[in-house]
Amino acid sequence: MEVTIQRLFYENHRSRNKALKPTCDAARFGYQGGEAVFQTIDFRTPTVLFGMDSLNEIGKQAKGLGASRVLLITGPRIAKTGLGDRVVSLLKEEGVDVEVKIQGRDTPEPATEVPEEAARVAQEMKAEAIIGLGGGSILDVSKMAAALLTNPGKVRDYFGREKLPRRGIPTIMVPTTAGTGAEVTKHAIFLDRETNVKKAVASNALLPNVAIIDPMLTVTCPPSVTAASGFDAWLHAAEPFVSKRANAITDTLALEAIRMISRWLGPAYADGEDLEARYYMSLGCLMSGMVLNNSGTSLVHAMAYPVGGEYHTSHGSTLAALVLSCFSYITVAREEKFALMAEAMGEKIDGLSRREAAGKALDAIRHFLEGVNLPTSLPELGITDKSSVPQWAVDAHAEQRLLSRAVRKLSVDDLRLIYENAF
Repeated sequence: MEVTIQRLFYENHRSRNKALKPTCDAARFGYQGGEAVFQTIDFRTPTVLFGMDSLNEIGKQAKGLGASRVLLITGPRIAKTGLGDRVVSLLKEEGVDVEVKIQGRDTPEPATEVPEEAARVAQEMKAEAIIGLGGGSILDVSKMAAALLTNPGKVRDYFGREKLPRRGIPTIMVPTTAGTGAEVTKHAIFLDRETNVKKAVASNALLPNVAIIDPMLTVTCPPSVTAASGFDAWLHAAEPFVSKRANAITDTLALEAIRMISRWLGPAYADGEDLEARYYMSLGCLMSGMVLNNSGTSLVHAMAYPVGGEYHTSHGSTLAALVLSCFSYITVAREEKFALMAEAMGEKIDGLSRREAAGKALDAIRHFLEGVNLPTSLPELGITDKSSVPQWAVDAHAEQRLLSRAVRKLSVDDLRLIYENAF
């Protein structure tokens, strides 16, 4: 689904139309003042089914896509729970034939050969759709495998932005964690073994046809995964909120996602069977995934790729270890928005200066991470060797797809300093 919207916003250092003057509290809403101009917002999302037991609709959704034969891709942990068998039964009840691929991996992010292998299986069985059932990595593999069935070559050929010329076969994404947002995004992350760096395929051709978000599927998610994936989701809202690509639609979703995840990640981490916490975490993560898909991440993710590529640390934990150093470096450029973030996280900002209120956001993030046992620095992640910092800075600087959205222009030296401040 695609929506194009015109909205009025405020832009610094321009005078496009002096007859149009700001009529709202620009600082309160995160805009930076100046004259008014018009912006076109291209907002994209799959068809979304959200709610308790929404998984029961999967057979009807597959048939609605015209699929009579599907490949179900899932992971070993999910297979052991019996959830895969349940999905197979639901599909067969609607007359859909299913083949199951239990997809393992030896790194936190799947290497490029993993979706290539899955695509070969789908091709051999003549799959008419692919269903991804699992965490973000499984969903990324599923999206990319579907794309490789209609686009020649290998995954490596499509690293970067909008390099896939054609959509793949139809896809249905069913997340079992509340975190990555992969079910509603055009992104897929893989490890390039040639460079040992995580890289992204970013293309509208990857956007799933259907996303089924059933909070009940997250109940068995382990606490450590709940925490790491939940923070990843939080950052998918927070990082775009303070980026150049923010807009009125994503800002609204981002603030509500920040508020919801900040409130409910702790209870979900403490008691995985807390259905209220699981419900609101899934809803918040859905919102943040929509923000991610339409405004994109920036500095923190760019800097996490080289670290995760070298140490194979989990994505969410790596982001947690870097976020305070990154956000401290850019707060000066978006103090109004950091103040709003602090408020959304439950901090009292009335009576504070703009700078003091922005600082409250950094304090809130630290307490948020500590509450769910996530690292707040690289040594807490188990990384104490600084010798790779110069190369990390070079590699992160090469991620201009992400850094182009940053609110500060960042050199290699800037990135090196941010890494050093994370120790």
